[in-house]
Amino acid sequence: MTGSKLLEERDEAMKQEELLSIDDDCNQLEVSDYVDEIYQYYWVSEAQNPPLENFMLIQADITPHMRGILVNWLIEVHFKFELMQETLYLMLVSLHSCWHQNTRIFWHPRVRELISISAELYTRDQVLRMEKLMLKKLKFRLNAPTPYVFMLRFLKAAQSEPKLEHLAFYLIELCLVEYEASRFKPSLLCAAALYVARCTLQITAAWTPLLCKHARYDVSQIRDCAEMILKVQKVARVGRLKVTYEKYMRPDLSGVAAIKPLERLPL
Repeated sequence: MTGSKLLEERDEAMKQEELLSIDDDCNQLEVSDYVDEIYQYYWVSEAQNPPLENFMLIQADITPHMRGILVNWLIEVHFKFELMQETLYLMLVSLHSCWHQNTRIFWHPRVRELISISAELYTRDQVLRMEKLMLKKLKFRLNAPTPYVFMLRFLKAAQSEPKLEHLAFYLIELCLVEYEASRFKPSLLCAAALYVARCTLQITAAWTPLLCKHARYDVSQIRDCAEMILKVQKVARVGRLKVTYEKYMRPDLSGVAAIKPLERLPL
């Protein structure tokens, strides 16, 4: 079935089904009056800043394997200090952006307490100087369209419960370590992870008109990315970089890492 045919069927389904609002107008924290404009900014920003799939070619000092080790360590640091979830994703965007500008550095967290986990190799002044350098390179633009902001929106459209939410974020976090995943746009990565999570939990339907509306993708468009995510999930238990796997074995994260991956995605 062609992509255009799927789009026609999606449009027809949307005409036949009244789609529910996913926003709570009574909750001021949701800023429902502005949420469409906020996400329109994210969509436009994402389109203007394509995935940095070849940025490692610019950095002769950093290999994909070294990148994986660094990101795995940063996930561990993030979890150890119980930082906000969004911090992890902003960190990775900032890291990639600096590398892409050929800044021949390794980025180290700016939080003073983190100096101790780097074996006291850096002084406070060195960390602060590096922070200033990064901010200048990024032109102080820190509000980026990360996988985190898209996943929050897509999970609302999925009318998710905690287990689905934890599994979707687990799959995304596994992908942070994988250089291969950097070739996909954040929104596409999130849509594919949510699709794999719903398929894994055998939720019917795996993809709904409401998700089509807010994620702006059909199943045919997320298929390749979903296959990549499933492959990463299958090897998570036996991989060398296992911080995310061990983290999501915890009961407070629904132990989703223990869920058996699908043999294959549904046709």
